[in-house]
Amino acid sequence: MGKTTSQDRILHAARRLFFEHGFGQVSTDVLAREAAVSKATIYRHFENMADILRCVTEAEALRFREITPPKTETIADLQTALIQYGTKLLTFLNEAETLEFARLMHEGARENPDIGEAFFNAAYGQTQNDFAKMFAAAQNRGVLSDLTSPMDIAEDLIGLLEGLGMVRVQLGVIKVPYPDVQERTTRAVNTILKMHATSR
Repeated sequence: MGKTTSQDRILHAARRLFFEHGFGQVSTDVLAREAAVSKATIYRHFENMADILRCVTEAEALRFREITPPKTETIADLQTALIQYGTKLLTFLNEAETLEFARLMHEGARENPDIGEAFFNAAYGQTQNDFAKMFAAAQNRGVLSDLTSPMDIAEDLIGLLEGLGMVRVQLGVIKVPYPDVQERTTRAVNTILKMHATSR
């Protein structure tokens, strides 16, 4: 097994610290001590703490993101790809650790808009881009007929997928935002496809 690089140690330590204490409570001094590196080493690999947060969030998002573009040649292909991705997304959002991390990020963003932007771009922005690529590919093949922007369709789908689940959790109304992931995902995807699919 290869040696862990200093960059990996920094990201692993940052993840642990962010999840335990929130972004605002983690200084470069604390991070350097936890990762057993110097502050200079941190700045050799990363621009600032917001950059570290972006990398940690992107690594978390890789747990549900599709690395290879899915097939979108037919409406059935697109439906399958969207349901698979959406199911992974909602399953990930149901995890207690994910919910706590999101809560900490929302609280920290009030005091530091930079971390809010970094978190949004790495999590929500990347998810929207992934969906938009699927919709754009389907439009190029004539599977989706309208001229609605793929980014707009992606945002609509994310809205249908997430609904008010996360809001209910943040307000303490429920503990798990999406109790029936498969049914919710299928309903959201089918709603979007009914709106935008070609009629053949």
